[in-house]
Amino acid sequence: MRMTLHHHSAMVLVPLLALLLSVSGEELVVPWISEHPTDCLVPRHEPATLNCKAEGTPPPTITWYKDGEPLSASGASHRVLLPAGSLFFLRVIHGRKESDQGVYWCEAHNQAGSARSRNATLDVAVLRDEFRIQPSSQRVAQGEVVVLQCSPPRGHPEPSVIWKKNGQVIDLEGNQRLQIVDGGSLAIQDARQGDEGRYQCVARNTVGTRESQVAQLKVHVKP
Repeated sequence: MRMTLHHHSAMVLVPLLALLLSVSGEELVVPWISEHPTDCLVPRHEPATLNCKAEGTPPPTITWYKDGEPLSASGASHRVLLPAGSLFFLRVIHGRKESDQGVYWCEAHNQAGSARSRNATLDVAVLRDEFRIQPSSQRVAQGEVVVLQCSPPRGHPEPSVIWKKNGQVIDLEGNQRLQIVDGGSLAIQDARQGDEGRYQCVARNTVGTRESQVAQLKVHVKP
């Protein structure tokens, strides 16, 4: 029984001793990540921070990776490696030639070893200015079906669409006559004189809001 306990104690001590080394009288401790980066969704041209903090003796050096490649903070004017190890973006870039979107992680190194953080995805939110299809003014007869066409600007995440009538948001909840179809167009069943007004298509996502041109709807009531 004594040999079993001694053997068990040795098994426990081996990994602990592996963490502690002694060089020139200084006790070295293998780095460990105390704060991991987390996924984030950031509008283009806005600032962002990917956090990373590591402990160890001596204090470890932090290196960042993007999509598997070492990242040089000094190589890009819009990225700064903060003293504690976090990666700060003065403005997030997302273009055809260069994009900050990707999978990041940090690694901490010192003489005793290294440690790697969890992966974090930086996603860039975009909302363009131009509507792909703008609504246009219409004149219809009472009782007809009206479709005010709208195709919102391209964006990421995909923008949601609401409609305004005379500057007020239309409540489509439980409305049997009005509904959004084809990803953004407003369909009005059984048009009535009360449907007359100024309509506007509104697209929204994380970046902000885009409003279409105003379309005038006139409903002709038969005498």
